[in-house]
Amino acid sequence: MTTHLLSQLTLPDRYERLEKHLGTDVANLLIAPAGPNVDSLRALANEVLTRDEGVLVPLAGQTGVGKTTFVMNASQWLPALYGPTCPYDGELSFDGLVSAVKDFVKTLPANNKRIIPINIDHRENAPPTDTELAAIKRFLRTNAGNVPSIVFWPETSIAIAEALSRRYVEIAGETAIELPLVCEGPPQETWQDTAKHTLTLSNHMNNLEELGVDPADYIPREFFTLGSFLRRISHDFNSRIQALKAELEKPVSVLIVFASESADPGVLTQLTSPSRYGLLDAHALVSVTSQSEIGKWWSTRRGLLTRAIVQLDAHALCLAPTAAASCIRNFSSSMELFDTAGYKRYGPARGVRDLSRSDLGKIICEVELSRFEARGTPGEDAAAAFQLLAEAGFNLGKDKNLNHIMKAAVEAILKDTEVPFVNATSEQKLPFCGLIPDNAIYFEDRVQCIEYTWRKGDFLASSNRSTVAQYILNKLQSYARQLGWTID
Repeated sequence: MTTHLLSQLTLPDRYERLEKHLGTDVANLLIAPAGPNVDSLRALANEVLTRDEGVLVPLAGQTGVGKTTFVMNASQWLPALYGPTCPYDGELSFDGLVSAVKDFVKTLPANNKRIIPINIDHRENAPPTDTELAAIKRFLRTNAGNVPSIVFWPETSIAIAEALSRRYVEIAGETAIELPLVCEGPPQETWQDTAKHTLTLSNHMNNLEELGVDPADYIPREFFTLGSFLRRISHDFNSRIQALKAELEKPVSVLIVFASESADPGVLTQLTSPSRYGLLDAHALVSVTSQSEIGKWWSTRRGLLTRAIVQLDAHALCLAPTAAASCIRNFSSSMELFDTAGYKRYGPARGVRDLSRSDLGKIICEVELSRFEARGTPGEDAAAAFQLLAEAGFNLGKDKNLNHIMKAAVEAILKDTEVPFVNATSEQKLPFCGLIPDNAIYFEDRVQCIEYTWRKGDFLASSNRSTVAQYILNKLQSYARQLGWTID
């Protein structure tokens, strides 16, 4: 089932969650560690490569300072010396380490000669027994994984890290650096930008700080670590999202659908998110029509605009003539204009087929869209039929009749694709607020509103960019007022 945008927004506050959420994109959030820490990595690498045996490195630092980030991204700090990090959470035995590293190396290029860091990140405050320490020493001294390795042992307790360092040095000898290695983390002056970048990248949306939780409002020196700094912002952000979700009896989404002779989204691509298909972009909308009355109104309410887009999961889509004309023809019992033009009625099945190929059909049937899918030009008969419809005009209540027809088409496609819904309405007030959408689809846990605008000509051409933006902004203003978010 399609998830409302509010339920998708997140701000992970730990490296492990960020990596799971972002995958390889987490590299875009990395900040180079303190210079002395990088120097230590370089000295350790030189020792390992010179002596042809590995070393155990206890890594000390408070929770949230960045120990996991530091170890898991050694290849980012010194890519010529370190390969990808092997996370290890198995039994600490010689055979277990050998097996894990050999399996890990199989995923790397055959000619890899770089050092493999091994991260023991599941044993904080539980130092190795004498037997386990002996197994680690044997593994490192014999180079049993057939690749140079360094075992990192993160510890939040400096006392435990120091004791482990003394034990290891007693049985393995002095190392190139003084152990334990103390993780310093990124400098405080980078924390605010890191938090803002994390918020943007984690949600593939800009300007989310305008919802009311802005990393620039938090003072880094009041926190011990970057992790604790992020945790506070994450807590406040999540609380803000929950508050927005709780304001409506049911989450409400809105699709603003432009039905015209335009065969593709045209200017909508300039007014919507590059990474979330069709999702409106607050700053783009205002910037292209900043001198209009509605543009000026919203320019002083940027936070409200971002909130409206997020809380309404507001998208704008193109409904090309192929789908629009087919729905009108095949879901209306009589359409003399089309009869006269010879535009045949094939029945609801044809209408469902054509609507299912459109962006509107895909999004209401919960097909994830990453870009505009329909390509090419509309069929000549559909384009000609829509042009006749446009020439007859969309005023005097004609658009309301078209909205009723589209409601029948929407119901039919939902039933055809077996997407569960409660009911659909046209031109009816929502029961829990003053909104009267053109169409409303009631799902078990949300309401999808659809607002159609029927236009003559190639309405989504670049020459109409400001007009299109103004229409969207006026529609969002109406929703904000009806929902009580503003009284002016």
